Amino acid sequence: MICKLTSVFLILLLTCTAFAQGDTGVLSGTGSVYLNGAQLTTASLAVANGDVIQTKDAGVANLNVAGSTVTIESNTIVRFQSGGLALDRGSISVASGRSLAVFARDFKITPASGSWTEFYVSRASGVIQVLARTNNVTINCGTNGSSTVKQGQQISREDAANCGLMAKGAGATPAAKGPILDSAWARDAGLVTGGALLLWVLTKCEDPVSPSSPTAHC
Repeated sequence: MICKLTSVFLILLLTCTAFAQGDTGVLSGTGSVYLNGAQLTTASLAVANGDVIQTKDAGVANLNVAGSTVTIESNTIVRFQSGGLALDRGSISVASGRSLAVFARDFKITPASGSWTEFYVSRASGVIQVLARTNNVTINCGTNGSSTVKQGQQISREDAANCGLMAKGAGATPAAKGPILDSAWARDAGLVTGGALLLWVLTKCEDPVSPSSPTAHC
């Protein structure tokens, strides 16, 4: 009897700990809502890391995680993971007091502070949009730095590899904006260009004087 009670206590403790850390959530919804390919038929269902939530035309889902609430709008696919949600397509609204993050392609969108923050993220038609409704939101893109979307403002970015910063086709490289100019990539590119120019000058300086160019010098 004592062993059974101990086992139940440990299970409850682990479950509560996981929920407090944001590794589990509770999913509810109306209409066509699916969890890992199976339609939601109960009022609510537990969600764990790696689970995929999908809503169809007439479906809207709500996900409650410790300190956060997420509304998953129709025609949306998200994956629940440690620290937040990965948005594959569609639109979600996040209200969080615990810095719940949304991952969309190479972007990571998080509240700029620990204060209660509400924001909206959509990924459709090749565009990722972020709207900060309450308090500011920070957007990170790998090593390319971060930018802040202030309350009441929104931004749109191309849904492409490297956060849409790669050059398109054989055309000219688009001008960098904002923090991209301060990124490590920009500094490294400048060093490579400067090094190549210096090597060319030194090579020219080593050319011997010849009758055809008697004045060659550095």
